[in-house]
Amino acid sequence: MLMERMRNKIILLTLLLTAMVLSARAQNYTAAQVRQIINASTAKMRTLQCDFTQTKSLSMLKSKVVSRGHMYYSQPNKLRWEYTSPYTYTFVLNGQTVVMKNAKGRTSVSVAQSKMFKEVTRIMMSSVVGSCLSNNRDFRVSLQGQGNSWRALLTPKRNPMKQMFKTITVYFDMRKAMVSKVKMVEKNNDTTVITLQNAKTNGAINDKIFNL
Repeated sequence: MLMERMRNKIILLTLLLTAMVLSARAQNYTAAQVRQIINASTAKMRTLQCDFTQTKSLSMLKSKVVSRGHMYYSQPNKLRWEYTSPYTYTFVLNGQTVVMKNAKGRTSVSVAQSKMFKEVTRIMMSSVVGSCLSNNRDFRVSLQGQGNSWRALLTPKRNPMKQMFKTITVYFDMRKAMVSKVKMVEKNNDTTVITLQNAKTNGAINDKIFNL
């Protein structure tokens, strides 16, 4: 009888600990809590660096193109998006200047003189770091999800984004309170999915990274 009671207590304790672990791993957030947590995390983010995998699905050809690279971000307006495979291409935003470099050469564009670049780079940065949740100016924002997996469905309201995309979906990992994936559906139904990996926040990034 004593052994049976001890065994039952052990089973009960194990179930209790399991429940505690599961509840810690899968929080039940509300949309308002998700918005608050992500906005607070974004406000604290000074730098972000990560690897990425980009999968481009072409609706007409029913084919996929996979490319990989690295991304670096530094507040308030520095971004380096670098493709390393299967080709090399680098896009750098440094203040009011965009520089693009590939095997054929280097091109520089003033953001202030190009409305398209200004809008695209602003939206690009807000999507990657997660500040898009507060962007009611450019998008209708709908938060959906449960547990640790949430996503923000962004429907463009203004040009030029409205001319380019049907929707942009930003996926969040609530365990890290940061973006894990971005899915962009273009007007012609081509789809681009960018998955962020090995993300590090608030680490030192050499300013030379943002010079080409």
